[in-house]
Amino acid sequence: MPQFVAFSPTVEIWGGSLLGMVEGLVQGGVPRDEILAFLAQGGILDPDPEGWYPQQGLLDTLRSAGLRFGAEVLRAAGRAIPVHSRFPPEVDCLERALTTLDLAYQVNHRGGRIGHYVARRLGSRRMELFCDNPYGCDLDLGILDTLLARHQKPGEAFRVHHAPGTSCRKEGHRACVYQVAW
Repeated sequence: MPQFVAFSPTVEIWGGSLLGMVEGLVQGGVPRDEILAFLAQGGILDPDPEGWYPQQGLLDTLRSAGLRFGAEVLRAAGRAIPVHSRFPPEVDCLERALTTLDLAYQVNHRGGRIGHYVARRLGSRRMELFCDNPYGCDLDLGILDTLLARHQKPGEAFRVHHAPGTSCRKEGHRACVYQVAW
């Protein structure tokens, strides 16, 4: 399944998360009036932080912004997600951030099948993250940027890359698998 196509037409996203992605797009260089025009084309008018909105409308907005302004704006939108979305408060380390990412994803969406984030430990200071969602590779890499920066200790370096032999949603596949090492 390609990026930016909802798994279910009934899925909705929480307004706080949606508006967080809007802020991320703005920080990435997309003019706010263009984002609002993209949202309106997707049926989202005057979003409220406590409202619920069609996921496909947001996905259409992200696709349009990425096509017009490049992949980096999608990564910027992803960086804003952990800052603006509902996320478990007890997250105190990178491993816990990765293992609770699916919970955060689930509470910011409702109304149908949305996919998952599945984290598994590969060894000491190494994890793999299976990302099966319609938001796409660049957005998920932005989420990882923020989670890694939030939990980085002085002198610590993180590495993130697609797991060898795996596919990518940019190529029309359903999921991306990343390996994270620190």
